[in-house]
Amino acid sequence: MKITNGTSNSVGVKSKREAKNPKTHCPHCDSTIKVVKPRGGAVIACPRCGVELEIISADPFQVDFTEDWQSEWEEE
Repeated sequence: MKITNGTSNSVGVKSKREAKNPKTHCPHCDSTIKVVKPRGGAVIACPRCGVELEIISADPFQVDFTEDWQSEWEEE
């Protein structure tokens, strides 16, 4: 499940500031996650529930569950 700019639908970034520091929503708890200087391949964690997301692409901004988290979700 790839998430683009906070939703599963592609949404354009509205400003240069948002492009540099995009936000996304945690697919587990729906908390807002602010990302500072996103880099492809980096892993970010939700500050509320701790779910780990990998930055798939910085431009366009896309995140997905890390392989470890995907395995946990599939087991449940």
